[in-house]
Amino acid sequence: MSQSPTEGRPQGAFSNLRRRIHLTYRYFGLRTILFRALTFPLRFTPLQRRLRLRTHARDQELRRAVQWYREHARPVDIVIPSYRDAEHVRTLVRSIRKTVARGMARVIVADDASGLEHVAALRRIEGIDELIVGEQNAGFAANVNRGLLATAEDRDVVVLNSDTEALPSWLECLQYAAHRHEDIGIVGAQLQYPDGRIQFGGTVRNRDQPQWFDHRYRFKPAGWGPADQTSPALAVTGACMYVRREVIERVGLLDERYGMAYEDVDWCLRAWQAGLRVIYFPAAQLIHHESLTRGTDLGERERSSQELFWGRWSEFFDARTVRREDGRMRIVYVTEDTGVGGGHRDIFEHLNRLAARGHEVSLYTLGERPRWFPLAEEIPVRSFPDYHELSRALAEVDAIKVATWWMTAVHVWRASIPRGIPVYFVQDIETSYYPDHERARHEVLDSYRPEFRYMTISEWNRERLRELGLDAELIPPGIDLETFRPRPEVRRREDMVLALGRSNPLKNLPLTLAAWRALEEPRPELCLFGIEPELAEGAGMRYVESPDDEQVGALFSEATVFVQTSTHEGFALPPLEAMATGAAVVCTDAHGNRDFCVDGVNCLMPAPETAAVSEALARLLADPGLRGRLGEAGIATAQEYAWERRIDELEAFFERVAGAARMAVAGEVAA
Repeated sequence: MSQSPTEGRPQGAFSNLRRRIHLTYRYFGLRTILFRALTFPLRFTPLQRRLRLRTHARDQELRRAVQWYREHARPVDIVIPSYRDAEHVRTLVRSIRKTVARGMARVIVADDASGLEHVAALRRIEGIDELIVGEQNAGFAANVNRGLLATAEDRDVVVLNSDTEALPSWLECLQYAAHRHEDIGIVGAQLQYPDGRIQFGGTVRNRDQPQWFDHRYRFKPAGWGPADQTSPALAVTGACMYVRREVIERVGLLDERYGMAYEDVDWCLRAWQAGLRVIYFPAAQLIHHESLTRGTDLGERERSSQELFWGRWSEFFDARTVRREDGRMRIVYVTEDTGVGGGHRDIFEHLNRLAARGHEVSLYTLGERPRWFPLAEEIPVRSFPDYHELSRALAEVDAIKVATWWMTAVHVWRASIPRGIPVYFVQDIETSYYPDHERARHEVLDSYRPEFRYMTISEWNRERLRELGLDAELIPPGIDLETFRPRPEVRRREDMVLALGRSNPLKNLPLTLAAWRALEEPRPELCLFGIEPELAEGAGMRYVESPDDEQVGALFSEATVFVQTSTHEGFALPPLEAMATGAAVVCTDAHGNRDFCVDGVNCLMPAPETAAVSEALARLLADPGLRGRLGEAGIATAQEYAWERRIDELEAFFERVAGAARMAVAGEVAA
């Protein structure tokens, strides 16, 4: 099976097996290894779900919802708008009575002047508690309002299209989702075509035709993992909406001026503006008997609704202010923590250098102000106890809001629905961090929402995003060439191999160690640096713990060879920093380093095998001339990554983000 980082299906059962066994033993122990070994054959049988041998997002949410509903269920009113579709209504009502306990749902059908014959057919349907007959055809919004006005004032409401069909536990899931937090107002379900493919997974704005909205995950197969993730939604379709009573009280009914289309998006946006969230909850599932092919002709009702909608909402979408009065931009970066790491270093450099150019920047984080990096004192750092509080505060800011990690993305997106412009700084396709955690991979992929503007650090990342239909600006990390520079005062040794000492499996330190040990005696010293000194065990090794940048630069200048054998990197900054000092570099193909590593020109790129890496090390250790040629080419390569050039590109990207909205709204008005 596919192991593509952008693939939504699980990886093969035997992929990375040795590594998976090692990591399972390391983090969960022998007992878990034995349990998984004994139950492994059952994963290919129907028993795997019953025994919970796999973890699926929908299964977990479904169990929670059913349990909650047993203890907290409350009756609802279900409004079904109808127009000459009695057979559809019959199927829907039958499915409601089959899936909802007696007394927990009152079914109200509102007919939009279908005529006597059709009304008579509706009256013959068992299970309808109230039939409201309209005197004139008024359209979807007005017809739904007929039903809403008949609902009980102390009940939540579910609006269902007549061509939907309820599946087991749908109401339990919707009600549970709606009452998990006080500020949730509207909940939408996952809708499926009769053949099982996904028809609706949340409302998104159509990127190619921005005057329209579309259904996310349309036509994806049943069980598509990324579509099974609960998330905030710009809106949900009127085909299935669970509406808490607070929405009707604070927002009012549907706007009856919409003759056809846009009324559901309008209602959801008004809920957002009233401080009530809209979410997509895929554990709730229904069938939607909508045609697989939709007409593209724009009728008079649709055209009128479109003009009405954009007359009201165009500025909300396309004219957001993210600048101060002096024209400088307001930019907020969001991180999960502020610990030592190359990704955080890049983010903090962005903040410092944008602030130096006069922009109003800040950092929102679950961590603290970084102590290891000299973040400028004038840059505010706001720390929060959890993402919920962070997102609420961020929603009050008119700024470009930058997600920097997949766990931050959903909260940045949520905070950008009412105000600001969301940007996603993709430093790696983070599915690679979870080779053995299928649900995490799906959550990562779901975080790549089409509403974001994207920037990323390597061409490899950009290509992966293109596979998902997303365009990204390439903004690689910069290098402080004053720190990472040739140092004539430092004598370069003839017997020192330098490497980053990290236990992260992606760094693949065991390959570096094996290649070094395979060198002929007497071996050169192996010097590791980082924050894990316990990794330097054995004769001939030493560890430099927590060096600052000056110390790292000196180590690069002292080393005979710098080696990095990562299996994957979003960019791989240390080899580039080593090149900047004139060091000879050995590195394996880690995807993100392809942008600057050229085998035989500025580095050696052996196959990721012990013998090949060891041979490359031995070759450089024995050939000062080759080391010199690679070092000179590396210095030239590093000049292309000077920070000022990078910040020029970053600032230009943000300027386009801040200015694109005005141009878009002007174009739409002209159209």
